[in-house]
Amino acid sequence: MNKSCDSVIILAAGDGSRLKSSLPKVFHKIGGLSLLDHVINSAKKINPAEIIAVLKPKFADYPLEFNADIKKAYQEKPIGSADAVKCAMQVMDENDDGYVYVLYADIPLVSPETLQKLSDVAKNGNAGVVVLAMDARGTQGLGKLQCAGSTNSDEIKGIVEAKDALATDNTIPLCNAGLLIKKSLLRQFINKIEPSAVTGEVYITKIVEMAYAAGYKCRYFEGKKEELAGANTRAELAQLEMYFQNRERKKHLDNGVTLTAPETVFFSYDTVLEQDVTVLPYVVFLKNVHVKTGAIVGPFCVLEGSTVNNAQIGPFSRLRTGSEICDGAKVGNFVEIKNSTISEGAKVNHLTYIGDSEVGKSTNIGAGTITCNYDGFKKYKTKIGENVFIGSNTALVAPVEIEDNAMVGAGSVITKSVKSGDLAIARGVQKTLENGAIRFKESRKE
Repeated sequence: MNKSCDSVIILAAGDGSRLKSSLPKVFHKIGGLSLLDHVINSAKKINPAEIIAVLKPKFADYPLEFNADIKKAYQEKPIGSADAVKCAMQVMDENDDGYVYVLYADIPLVSPETLQKLSDVAKNGNAGVVVLAMDARGTQGLGKLQCAGSTNSDEIKGIVEAKDALATDNTIPLCNAGLLIKKSLLRQFINKIEPSAVTGEVYITKIVEMAYAAGYKCRYFEGKKEELAGANTRAELAQLEMYFQNRERKKHLDNGVTLTAPETVFFSYDTVLEQDVTVLPYVVFLKNVHVKTGAIVGPFCVLEGSTVNNAQIGPFSRLRTGSEICDGAKVGNFVEIKNSTISEGAKVNHLTYIGDSEVGKSTNIGAGTITCNYDGFKKYKTKIGENVFIGSNTALVAPVEIEDNAMVGAGSVITKSVKSGDLAIARGVQKTLENGAIRFKESRKE
């Protein structure tokens, strides 16, 4: 897709005080991604000429997932949305061709498809302004759209801000969730917006009224409520998480993934599940997980930063960043894998920690095995070859290598490498005291 000449401004300088957090609202996360990043991600997919995020100056360097190629502008004082747009226009391209999207970072689930539909309404109807509208019934504190004529028409003449508490005829129960404005029109009117008599703030929504009075067509496009919901409280943030998870569950089901209890599975924004993956109940996918065709993820697993091929995971497994589970491998009950490769056909089935390791093909790791990869200062690597058998309750003290076809006896602490075909046993010699148990019990009797 070629770049359009449209610009996107994302308003993200609000305090979010009702969230009762030291972190600004727009940096809180749903699906592992900040609210602001969600909007940036959707905006990128419509391929605009530029994206400008308006922030508070003190958050200039706050890390964003999609920071590349994003322009930043800063609003020193919170004196209204029109002022924030002015701040963005200071760094916006001077070209007057196309439109400007004005989006809100606290409405994070707006989709690229909806943004494209907004553009279609504007360009097909030669509109000066298009409002992205949401059904506001049952919601307090939101402004309302004013019809230009019949309530059945999509033409509007203004937006009444809730804070202004104006009693106005011809309002419809739709509120503003974003704007698309002709660039030339925006430049014409942005400096003419007067402060509200009630709040003293300057609202970008006033541009609808001004454009209509000047003879421009103003329209609206109604989006889905779940997609355009905002977050001003922790409860609303949780509601957004629910909307996001439901959307992701449907997407994966539609793509041929089996979710036996979809409502119990939670996804990150970047989770990739290929066709014919099976996910059992109570699984959490954190960031950067790719599960490939044929894999089975059992109950109560947590995966992050990992790749699972046609393998079996769980129940009660944890995969941490940098792990790859290859075809035919099994990772089972209460096993944690970190920054390691479990090769084809290998089994790590019980009560085991494998960290910073390579496990070769068809190797069996016994229950209770630990790779001791950290000495308190540095991390070290463990290499386990093909067709190796590691007995239960073994500690492999890295750096160490167990070569192909070797064996390690149960209960061993291995500090030296084991050659191919060798059997290593490193444990204390068993001492048996004849009738010792009987004598011990007798000694405890009164």
